[in-house]
Amino acid sequence: MRDEFDFDHIRSVEFCVSVATNGDDHINYLVPIDQSVQNALKQVLHTTLADIEPDEDDWSLYELSEKYGSKESLRADISAAEMAAVRVLHEEEGWEINARILTNPKKITYYFGVFRDSQGRKVLGVRQATQFKGAFKGHFLSVIDDTLKMVPDHVFKLDNEFDFLVTAQHVYILRPAGFERVAEIEEYASARAREMTLGLAEKVKFLDFGGLSKYVGKHRRAARLVATLHARNDLATIKRTMWSCSTTGDTSRH
Repeated sequence: MRDEFDFDHIRSVEFCVSVATNGDDHINYLVPIDQSVQNALKQVLHTTLADIEPDEDDWSLYELSEKYGSKESLRADISAAEMAAVRVLHEEEGWEINARILTNPKKITYYFGVFRDSQGRKVLGVRQATQFKGAFKGHFLSVIDDTLKMVPDHVFKLDNEFDFLVTAQHVYILRPAGFERVAEIEEYASARAREMTLGLAEKVKFLDFGGLSKYVGKHRRAARLVATLHARNDLATIKRTMWSCSTTGDTSRH
């Protein structure tokens, strides 16, 4: 990770929020921030870095069908198909400035810091927006004179860590649940699971997987089983006679 971004020499810090619009659409805005917020965001980045880095750089690869705990140290290739939404987020530039967007924090789905190092490289720190009101500890932000500033108030809470970090090469995941919501992984996984289930029909031609594909698209555990089956290289050897004998045998035992 440290080969992809110089965390010790950050040249600039920007702050953006993503606001839900109609349906599943969203739009990202740039919020002007003062030096105190820039420093706070740097602190959040370094806290995340300290928590996310595994010993001896031994990263576990993020698996679409895996079930994870609340905190992990995971890495994914940003070029992977399921990282499409994150890849677009990292490539985005030229956000519209909206200094007053935080006056209605309930509309915000996530926020992210944009950090650039002395070599012009960029890393994003992204956090699902869950703590905006009613908190009285941590870092708080408020819009004053069209600039976001640190104040002793409870208008907007800046979390202590990001859910995940994004470089030009990889996605580094600390909180899988937050990452999967922001990255729209459920939508991708559902479509992919249906696709893989129908793909099984090409390997086991005498079975109808049409009905199963709808079920798998809505159930993560079933999707994991299909992914395991899909990875096998011996499905084409299954014959109708073998299947009939197997099912008949199972019936006779019950």
